[in-house]
Amino acid sequence: MKRKSFKEVSTLWEADRSKVVKPTSMAAYSLIIRNHLAPRFEWLDEITPESVQELADEELKKGNGITTVKGIVLVLKMIVRYCEKQGWMAMRIYDINLPKKRKKPNPQVLAVEDEKRLIGWLKEHRTLRNIGLMICLCCGLRIGEVCALKWGDVDSFHNVIHVRRTLHRVYLSDRKPHKSELTIGVPKTEESCREVPLTEVLANELIRTKNETDPSDDIFILSGNTKPIDPQTFRNHFRSVTDELGLPPRKIHSLRHTFATRCVESKCDFKTLSALLGHADIATTMNLYVHPGLEQKRRCVEDMMKLF
Repeated sequence: MKRKSFKEVSTLWEADRSKVVKPTSMAAYSLIIRNHLAPRFEWLDEITPESVQELADEELKKGNGITTVKGIVLVLKMIVRYCEKQGWMAMRIYDINLPKKRKKPNPQVLAVEDEKRLIGWLKEHRTLRNIGLMICLCCGLRIGEVCALKWGDVDSFHNVIHVRRTLHRVYLSDRKPHKSELTIGVPKTEESCREVPLTEVLANELIRTKNETDPSDDIFILSGNTKPIDPQTFRNHFRSVTDELGLPPRKIHSLRHTFATRCVESKCDFKTLSALLGHADIATTMNLYVHPGLEQKRRCVEDMMKLF
């Protein structure tokens, strides 16, 4: 049998797999192949239980998390199964030893005082990008959902935002390495298409901005034109704002965590919170955002003791 190169078979697998999976998922698979698998394997017969274990160990040493390494190995297994079906290699079993998964740290959340400072600053420095940060903080939208918002998605009469689309950066597997493009698609789940009520503060800021600029419904809110802002540009803007205010370093996704945490602290029921966040099921909300603090635990114990 002619020796098969890993590059050749992975390219064939990508072409076959792209017929049945979403472009965003395929983009993630392609990145794993380019960044982790192709540099490690030149020939198909180099893939052995020992070499796969070495790959996993090396990725862990580089600082990649266990979940990331599992994803890399999973893509490799899918390619191997494809090659087995094509008769290019014999059946093999890969049992990879990985350390036990560490407990996830609680999500990053802004302190109440820091959140007040941030909202006050954003109101004083009203720009389109700062309006976007207020939307993240007051509505809990994902960064791709915020970047894809158009003025037509804002219902001023009912004071709600309609989440109808999201922005992705998709890796183009048929182009040069690291080539990608921004694409607009539907949100990640059916539940992610949702209505989110506007707070009075945010509604007023949106109305003022819209009255001043008088944009058409097809204009993106954050960019002010028909082309959306790049999510990385929006991340960089948030970093510059936190630096200027002297706030602790945070990822922009912490604004979504902060929104969810404030809802929990306000005794919002979890089913409603799950709907606001656009989660497919309530278990996701519980696992990611419901982390009672010491004061909540103290109140619970004190309320219990009142029974006696």
